[in-house]
Amino acid sequence: MTAGWTLRPFTPADAPALAALLGLTGRVITPEALLAADAARPAEVPRRRLLVDERGEVLGGSQLRPFAFLPPTFRQVGVLVLPQWRGQGVGQRLWVDAKQAAEAEGAGGLSADVSDTDAASLAWAQRRGFAIHAHRFASELDLTAFDPTPFQADVQRAAAQGVNFTDLSSADESTMQRYLNFVPDRLTETPDLMGYPRWSLAQVRAELRLDRDPRPDWLVVALGPQGQWWGTSATLLFRDPPFVYNALTAIHPEARGRRLALPLKLEGIARAQAAGLTVMRTNNHASNVPMLAVNRRLGFEPRPGRYEVQRRL
Repeated sequence: MTAGWTLRPFTPADAPALAALLGLTGRVITPEALLAADAARPAEVPRRRLLVDERGEVLGGSQLRPFAFLPPTFRQVGVLVLPQWRGQGVGQRLWVDAKQAAEAEGAGGLSADVSDTDAASLAWAQRRGFAIHAHRFASELDLTAFDPTPFQADVQRAAAQGVNFTDLSSADESTMQRYLNFVPDRLTETPDLMGYPRWSLAQVRAELRLDRDPRPDWLVVALGPQGQWWGTSATLLFRDPPFVYNALTAIHPEARGRRLALPLKLEGIARAQAAGLTVMRTNNHASNVPMLAVNRRLGFEPRPGRYEVQRRL
């Protein structure tokens, strides 16, 4: 390592520097929110987070962790370097350490996210053996300007099929358990997780933020005329900065073709508007053409997306 550089673990005092590094990816987060998210992270989920600094100035950082949207033996890796320090070996030093740590854990591979507008970072990853595995589109909806009136025909079509919408705000434990099993079944049918192991109930609870910032009233289920569960839309609340995230809108295979995805999303939008939120965000796998079409109809505006790149070890 270059003289004067130190490779060391992240500490809470480094939260402002790490928040600034994360800002390079477009993720806006305050140091306080970063530390709060760390405190809420399950202790059993391992994570390696290191920084390179020079006389107290942070130049870059890395993170290595398991991730629910990857095969179990894979680890997600992130390497971030301040622009003025790129091309000087900071990123390479962080990368070598992360790769060695993943190999020591027995990981089968590594995955990273790269903005689809950042050709330089994509090329950096490809030079280190990563290849594009998936492309995900990001989009946002301005909730202050959204008008549901043009979509009433879609709502009426669902009603004509005997469909009702409910949420989990008053769900008993049995209904909650049913939902926690319904979601992973739908996830394995999505392009993101098809062929991956089914999530545990603990993973579902964590991803739906049920143990740290629950909004069961934003977990909506489409009920068929005999009470069948035909689909769900799960919307999550993020507080710093405040926005809502539509994490999942999925239809049971038996109900596909009934055009329920848009009315389900309308339910989530209405709840977010009622709570005074101004922005809804979502991400979609590039191959999920039906959901991308729903988003376009609703008025979601495209934002820079992400390439998921993978490298086997």
